[in-house]
Amino acid sequence: MIRRPWFLSGAAAVAMGLASAVPPPAAATPPAAPLAAVLEGGGAHCTARPQNPHWSSGAADRRILFKTRVSCSGTYPAVSVRIDGQLLRGPLVGPKALVAVSSGEQTVRGGKVATFYTPLAGAKQVSAPGWYTGVIRGRIIAPQPGNLDDGHTQTVLLE
Repeated sequence: MIRRPWFLSGAAAVAMGLASAVPPPAAATPPAAPLAAVLEGGGAHCTARPQNPHWSSGAADRRILFKTRVSCSGTYPAVSVRIDGQLLRGPLVGPKALVAVSSGEQTVRGGKVATFYTPLAGAKQVSAPGWYTGVIRGRIIAPQPGNLDDGHTQTVLLE
C-alpha cells in the first residue's frame, strides 16, 4: 500500500499521483540547491535547510537519511522549533511513496544550528537504492508561534 504524503492532497493528487501544488512538468527540474524554508514568529526569524538524502556515514549499517539544519536570529536568545520530515521514494516526476517520517522539537540558540534527522535513529530505516526526496514542514513553537514554509531537497539517485 502506498501512503500519500501530507503535502499531496486534492482530486489532482488522487487522479495524477501528484499534488496540485507541484509545478507543471516544464518547471519540474530539480533546483540548483535544496530549497530553504523560512519561519517567522514575533521577533524570531528561522531558516530550515533540508540537505539532500544520502547514505549515512555515521551508522554501522547502510541506511538512507536526510538532515535539516535550522538556524535562527532575532530578538530572542532561544527559539523552540518543530520540524516534521518525510522521506519519499520515487522519480522526479510521478508518484512517490512515503518511506520514512520524523517529527522533532529542538531549542535553537542564537548563532547556533540545530540538526533534525529523517528518519530518526530509533525509527524504521530505509536501505533500498532508488530515487529519494526529502520534504519538511515546521513551525516556531516558542516564544511566539509562527509557521514555516514547506521545504524540500533535490530528488537524488542513491545506488
